[in-house]
Amino acid sequence: MDYFEVFGLPRQLGIDTLALEKAFHDLSRKHHPDYFTRASPSEKTQAVRMTALLNDAYRTLRHPVRRVEYLLSLYGFKPDSSKVPQALLMEVFEINEQLEEVKAGKASVEEADSLRAQIKEKRERFDSQLQQASLEWDELVKRGEPEARLKEQLGRLTEILSESSYIRNLERELE
Repeated sequence: MDYFEVFGLPRQLGIDTLALEKAFHDLSRKHHPDYFTRASPSEKTQAVRMTALLNDAYRTLRHPVRRVEYLLSLYGFKPDSSKVPQALLMEVFEINEQLEEVKAGKASVEEADSLRAQIKEKRERFDSQLQQASLEWDELVKRGEPEARLKEQLGRLTEILSESSYIRNLERELE
């Protein structure tokens, strides 16, 4: 059972997170090991497994980027940061140089703030692209598009995640 199936959801990226949270709490109560204290050992084991599955599924599906990564993994796609366009690599190289100056204390507070804003703007741009590509995925699934078209969109999602991973790493490093 995949994480979408755990909550009775289609393999779509647009999820009502409030409904997801409610389903998580309802299922957690239903399968909590404390309710199986008098059950058979196999039922107790199943309750523990289901609780672990629920926790993993909820943590993954509630986060938009992890949700995309998980969906890609279901179809055998994996972001590959080695296939990043040259232009982005040059930008990242320049940002890394500025980041080294900040770490070494050679940059002013204003320069550090400017770098932080620059990285944030790039991450937000990728987040926007990822959100748009996710909406497009959901539409393709709803229309029942052929597998070739779905794989093309999964490739696009993979590309966006691969590129954005550079920016997210820089953002974490700066913080």
